[in-house]
Amino acid sequence: MRQQLNKRTLIFLSIAVVLLLVVVCDQLSFNPFNSSSGSLNEELALKKSLFVKYNSVISKRELYEKQLLELKDTYSSLDTKFIKSKTEDLAQAQLQDFVKGVARKSGLIISRSSAQNVEILNDEPPLLLVYARVEIKEIDKIKKLQKFLYNIEYNNQKLIFVDDLKIKSTGFTTTKGVSAIIKLFAIAKLEAKKSDKTAGLQAGDSNIKS
Repeated sequence: MRQQLNKRTLIFLSIAVVLLLVVVCDQLSFNPFNSSSGSLNEELALKKSLFVKYNSVISKRELYEKQLLELKDTYSSLDTKFIKSKTEDLAQAQLQDFVKGVARKSGLIISRSSAQNVEILNDEPPLLLVYARVEIKEIDKIKKLQKFLYNIEYNNQKLIFVDDLKIKSTGFTTTKGVSAIIKLFAIAKLEAKKSDKTAGLQAGDSNIKS
């Protein structure tokens, strides 16, 4: 009787273990091909997308190189019209001097000028927007003011633009007692400064030669 119980118990335990293994295997769905097919398809799709993008860039390489050369040529032509200076203060002074010269050629005299704020455009190369405010009084002819503004914005020497213009008249005619307050700005490029190390090496070379 005891042997029958032990045998029955062993059979039940065996069946239970087998059923447990079947359930576990079914839940895990142990199939390395099925489990990795999703990620494999995603990876292939990603590589295909990257390949298409890279191929598109490579096919347009000549076009990009041509555009880059055109941009470099444009910058080179504009670079000659930048105000070149070692400091921001000197750049603002150059702007005011240039505007005074244009005013004289237009038959006007600037009664007052002042430097305004500075805006940084780029760190390397160091490009700035320098501003100046000028005041012109006793304008006897509006055509002179028109000529001055035209010569400012359409000159071939410097890139200067009119940012704001205010015209006042205190007389009964359009040419008596007319004054103008003009805010201008220009693009300035700060010249690179030699480092102390370079200066020291140059001094050492001169001492050796002497």
